[in-house]
Amino acid sequence: MAGGSGIATGWDMQPGSVVALAIVLAIYLRGWVRLRRAEPWRWGIGRAACFVAGLGAIAVALWSPLDGLGAWLLSAHMAQHFLLSMVAPPLLLLGWPFQPILNGMPRWASRDLLGPFLGWPAAQRVARALVYPPVAWALAIAATFAWHLPPAYEWALAEPWAHALEHACFLWTGILFWWPVVEPWPWRGRWPRWAMAFYLLIADVANTALAAVLAFASAPVYRVYEATAPALGVSALVDQQRAAAIMWLPGSLVFLVPAFVLMVRALSPRRATRPIALPVMQPRARQTPWDATRLPVVGPILRSARGRLAVRFVVLALAMLVVLDGLLGPREAATNLSGTWPWTHWRGLAAVSVLAVGNVACMSCPLIAPRSLLRRWIVPRWRWPARLRGKWLVTALIVAWLVAYEAVAWWDSAAATAWLILGLLALATLVDLLFEGSSFCQWMCPIGQWNMSMSVAAPTQVRALDPAVCARCTTQDCLRGGPLGNGCGTSLFLPRKGGAMDCTACLDCVTACPHDNAGMVAAVPFEEHQREEVRSGIGFWPRRADLSALLLALAAGGVVNALLMTEPAVAAVQRAMPDWNPAWRAVAATLGCMGVVAALPVLAAALGSRLRAEPMRERLARLVADLWPIGVAVWLVHFGFHLVTGWRSAWPPLQRAASDGLSIDLGAPQWAAHCCASAPPWLMPAMLLVASVALAITLQRVHRRTAALHGVRVALCLGVDVLVALAWWALIAWIVLQPMQMRGLLA
Repeated sequence: MAGGSGIATGWDMQPGSVVALAIVLAIYLRGWVRLRRAEPWRWGIGRAACFVAGLGAIAVALWSPLDGLGAWLLSAHMAQHFLLSMVAPPLLLLGWPFQPILNGMPRWASRDLLGPFLGWPAAQRVARALVYPPVAWALAIAATFAWHLPPAYEWALAEPWAHALEHACFLWTGILFWWPVVEPWPWRGRWPRWAMAFYLLIADVANTALAAVLAFASAPVYRVYEATAPALGVSALVDQQRAAAIMWLPGSLVFLVPAFVLMVRALSPRRATRPIALPVMQPRARQTPWDATRLPVVGPILRSARGRLAVRFVVLALAMLVVLDGLLGPREAATNLSGTWPWTHWRGLAAVSVLAVGNVACMSCPLIAPRSLLRRWIVPRWRWPARLRGKWLVTALIVAWLVAYEAVAWWDSAAATAWLILGLLALATLVDLLFEGSSFCQWMCPIGQWNMSMSVAAPTQVRALDPAVCARCTTQDCLRGGPLGNGCGTSLFLPRKGGAMDCTACLDCVTACPHDNAGMVAAVPFEEHQREEVRSGIGFWPRRADLSALLLALAAGGVVNALLMTEPAVAAVQRAMPDWNPAWRAVAATLGCMGVVAALPVLAAALGSRLRAEPMRERLARLVADLWPIGVAVWLVHFGFHLVTGWRSAWPPLQRAASDGLSIDLGAPQWAAHCCASAPPWLMPAMLLVASVALAITLQRVHRRTAALHGVRVALCLGVDVLVALAWWALIAWIVLQPMQMRGLLA
């Protein structure tokens, strides 16, 4: 980077701004602590976290290397503007800063200086005029356009005080702009909330217009960068297009996501306000379990039906981006979003998130987003047929899915993947508009059944917080629904739920509970198969042959899905069936291998049922449940391998799609990151460790099943089950040690 040696690439923490932000932070936190002691239900940790994050965004904009690079790259300067005008202001206002600041200041300052000024009628009239939506909108848009005019922009780069003035304008006009949207307590606006959605949409149009001017300009708009950007290895025009992308894509999300949330709230029927229980009025403190829905920032989204719906629509927008690229983009799957994001990244993230957090994949599922909105106008009229109320249909669909995956080679066809996503979306919407509840999720969705089955190993589950509260409840809103929200779509009664199966973690029961007694609490992984009790919706699980078949199909399918990607297995299949059509060869290999893997526990259960004098159905159910940790491990090892080795392949197709579809230059795709992937040295030991931990859990569970036996039967029963577990583990270990096909990556 010759010629760029003078760039300030470190953090430049100016003493004046550091002291100013530190004083503001200290005053806010002092006042927030005082208010929280008096009104903890109003001044949650999320408020303080938002304010601190807003100050952090200002610090990054002013002190980070972005400030030094802003004189050399337009994209860096644009990132500063984005942080100061679109990120920091709403975060600061979400912290409801004015009451904490007043309470945090010394009494003489708030009483004798700031208080009289804020109470001055002329000051109040000016403040109301500035945050009046048309005025706030006009000031923010005018500042944005004015400072991006070439003379003003280059003046700010040349004069440090003008640069500081520019940043101050973006920050304070941003605060004025976001004020009527956020409505920081105790201020309340006079405009209806639905009007703020259009307020944001019109602002997005103006933002898009300015971004388009920069993106489609045939020459650099700011000539100062013609000399500086090439010194960093990028042309001024490409740098300008990257700056436009920063303004266009993240900027539009900042406007559109709140607009969507406001519109959904406007269209939703009014619900009864949840009563607030004052802790000081409780006769005694009750210790509640850890609950993810009460975390700062994330908790309010999880507890809000509208917040969860907004998340689903965001994921749906990403899915539609994948579909559009699959239908309109290049046919080579490795260069298409449809060939990479679903099969390399989404699957891996789903597996990791289930085991790290819980069933967030079902919670944020885009397939149910349209039905959730359409059900406001379309009411389902039928119940799911009683003859199909089991897992046999979805088990058959899972087997068909696994067979088709190999036969159709979805990962190798962008168009096929796109049509698959559209088909699932249409089917889910149609089924759930015709049938009550979450019929598609509970009885038909193979992806959902995979998520729910994997969630048996999750560290969290949706449960009641205090069983005594449920015992006194007479409404059962968590099941039937009530004034606060819909009930459980899969007909699980929360006090008797007791597990992850059939639970999509939609959290509708959390929203609906009038006693605030439901949450996403910490749980012991695999615990639910240790308890043999009658559970809501599931019944007595050892007698559910369909549940056993589901877990067995998923476990055997996971082993075979990974097995048929190893080079020795692929070569053996080709040698065994050299003249077969590739599709039929894949069908035969998948079904044959799944049959062999599944036969081991079936034979062991047949022998064990005689030794234990236990019905065959129950013996197989318990053995499959004991082996399920190994089934979870194989999916995690398989999908985790592709995620780790192919994580860099997400960006090049997006660069190509942005350039082809939107004429936005995100840089030249580095296809070298998309081929010839090699596993890091730690990955193989980590995969073997995961498989070994799963084996240890299985052996412990198998041993507990033999505790009630006596004599020689203990050794025989234990030996049979242990041999099956060791056989599955050995097969997984062999798969880990073999060369693996890098599907979805360039050869």
